Amino acid sequence: MTVIDRRTFLGALGAAVAGSFYPKHAFAAAERPLFVSACFEGQSTASVAVFSLDGEMLFNTRLPDRGHDIAIRPTSADLVVFARRPGNWAAIIDRGSGQVRHVVTSPEGRHFYGHGVFSAEGRLLYATENEIATGNGVLGIYDAESDYRRIGEMPSFGIGPHDLAYLPGHRHIVVANGGIRTNPETGREILNKDQMEPSLAIVDPTSESVLLKVDLGSDLKGLSIRHLAVSPRGEIVFGCQFEGDKSEMPALVGTVTPDGKTRFLDMPDDALDAMRNYVGSVALDASGTIAAATSPIGNTIAFWKLDTGSFLGRRRMSDVCGVVAAPMDGVFLATSGNAGVSLAPVATDQLKPLGGTDLGRWVWDNHVVSI
Repeated sequence: MTVIDRRTFLGALGAAVAGSFYPKHAFAAAERPLFVSACFEGQSTASVAVFSLDGEMLFNTRLPDRGHDIAIRPTSADLVVFARRPGNWAAIIDRGSGQVRHVVTSPEGRHFYGHGVFSAEGRLLYATENEIATGNGVLGIYDAESDYRRIGEMPSFGIGPHDLAYLPGHRHIVVANGGIRTNPETGREILNKDQMEPSLAIVDPTSESVLLKVDLGSDLKGLSIRHLAVSPRGEIVFGCQFEGDKSEMPALVGTVTPDGKTRFLDMPDDALDAMRNYVGSVALDASGTIAAATSPIGNTIAFWKLDTGSFLGRRRMSDVCGVVAAPMDGVFLATSGNAGVSLAPVATDQLKPLGGTDLGRWVWDNHVVSI
C-alpha cells in the first residue's frame, strides 16, 4: 500500500503542478457541462482532469499516484479525488483552477476504498474505508469546514465497502459492500474467496444505524457488488464483479427498491458473455430511466430500460470504464483507457468521439463524474 502524508503528497507533485493546469479558464467555463476524471499520460504521470462537453481540457493536475473516483462538494469549488484502493490519501482540488488546496490522509489502521459522498449542505464527507486489522468496512466521517478533519466513523455494515450514494431526500446512504477482504498491501489479493459476503446496506448516517441490508443469497456469494447509481424514485442500480468459476455467467446488473425488492436485469447470452463477468461502472441517463453498465475487460457498454428491465443493446468501446449521464436524455458520456472520450446515444449504434482537443491521448481511469 502506498502511504502518503500531506508533505509527501505535495513533495511528489513538486513544481510540475504549476504547469499542469490552465487557470485562465477558471470559472469562465462554468456554464458549460463539465466532467472530471482521474487519468494518466503514458504509464507514469497520474493526473485528475476537468474537460468540457465540446472536448476542451480545462486543466489537468498531477497526482502522486492513480486516482479513482471524485466527490463533488455542494456549494463549493472543492473536488475530492480519492486514491485508487488501497490508497491512504484524498486530494482536495479547486475545480476552477486545478490547484491542490488540501490533502486528507486516512488514519493509521485504515485505508480508503476510492469513493465518498457529501452531506446535502456539503459539510460532511463520508468515505468508504477498510479497518485493516479486522477487515470490517467503515465510513470515515470528515468535516469539510475544518480542513477535512476526521471526526469519526460508522460501520458500513459489511466487508469491503466500495461505492456509496445518497438516496433521494439526502437522508440515507446506500453502501455497496463488495464482501471481499483483500490484502491491504496490494488491494487485489482476495483473502476470503470462499467466504465472501456481498451486500447492499441502506444506512442512516445521523443515527449510524442500518435500516435495510440486502444480500444476493448463498448461490451468489461470489458476486461482489461494486458500483451504484440511484434513480430519482430511489431505485438503486448496482453492478457486480464475479469472483467465482469463470465458466459461469451470472447476471451482473440489478436493481433494489428502497423497500428491498431485488431483481436482476436480463441480457442476451452473447451480451452477457461479452461483459466477461466484470462491471466497471454504472450510471443512469439524464432522465433517470435508462441504465448503463460498462465492462473494460469486455470492451462493452450495455443499456437497459429501467422500468421494464428490458435490454436496449450494447456498444463496443475498447477498454471502456467511466460512464455518466450526458445532459441529453438517452445519451451517456463514456471514457476509455485507450480510446478517448465519446458520447454514447442509446438510440444509435455509433459512438461520437469528443473532438477539439487531444483528449484521446490520455488514459482515462475508472470513473467520470459530471460537475
